[in-house]
Amino acid sequence: MQSAPVTKPAGWLATTLLFGVPAVIFAFLFHWLGPELWRQGNSWWRVFHLLVVLPLALMLVAALVGAAIDLRSVSWKGLQQRLRLSLPSVTVWLWAAALSGFMYGGNWADLVAVAVSWLALWNEKTNKKWMYVAILAGVLVKRNAALFQPALQSVRFFNPSAFYSEFFSHFGPHDFMGLPLQGAWWIPVYYAVVMLVCNIGGEELWWRGYVLPRQELAFGRATWVIHGVAWSIFHLFMQPTLWDTIRMAITGVALSFVAQRTKSTWPGIVGHSFGNLPFFLSLVRGVTLQ
Repeated sequence: MQSAPVTKPAGWLATTLLFGVPAVIFAFLFHWLGPELWRQGNSWWRVFHLLVVLPLALMLVAALVGAAIDLRSVSWKGLQQRLRLSLPSVTVWLWAAALSGFMYGGNWADLVAVAVSWLALWNEKTNKKWMYVAILAGVLVKRNAALFQPALQSVRFFNPSAFYSEFFSHFGPHDFMGLPLQGAWWIPVYYAVVMLVCNIGGEELWWRGYVLPRQELAFGRATWVIHGVAWSIFHLFMQPTLWDTIRMAITGVALSFVAQRTKSTWPGIVGHSFGNLPFFLSLVRGVTLQ
């Protein structure tokens, strides 16, 4: 007889490793390998795939392998359940829509985030009325966090290098990683597919699908706060100031709250996609420039 599948709790040590190892890898890529490749004359197209696409694809593979190890099986149905990819309910889709508005931002998007999250709570028939107020407060915190931006920006983790600045300048509107955008519709299509599979798929299946359930076994109801803050710290390799980290922590905590509440990875996939939408829209604008 086979023993039952075991998902091991991820306490502080495991959490540090699960977030810390990818963080160190990305820091190495962006602050050593990337500049070295640039100095050697490699194209931005190659640098983008080595620094972004490849490691995110490996993160996706790691999530699938980790889930398969827990299950001692590679059945797709089992992987769906372990990574919380089962068919979402109406309530889960409502939370996904609310999270999308929150992560995209703006007046109308924030209004959608509040209204739809309240609808989700009503649909859940929750008796915790204070949650309606807490959600509104969370949106207000996000909208007014910029008041502290000058002070938080004065705390610097690193000064952006010439490579760092140059790399992030190639996401439109005139070119994408050195390739002219005007009229090149295949570029935003390619970007959307690759980033949906590797960036969104890799991060969400790893963080919210594989890591979060393990953390829940160790930290219980407080998991979403720990997970959201840790996810923001993971991004330090691309966050020069404390303001960048705090700003991402706000959305990261919201994302992990919804993921833990719904026990589904789908809201993170949808919300994360909307959070990254400005990059895609910048490419589309570049394609349509006359």
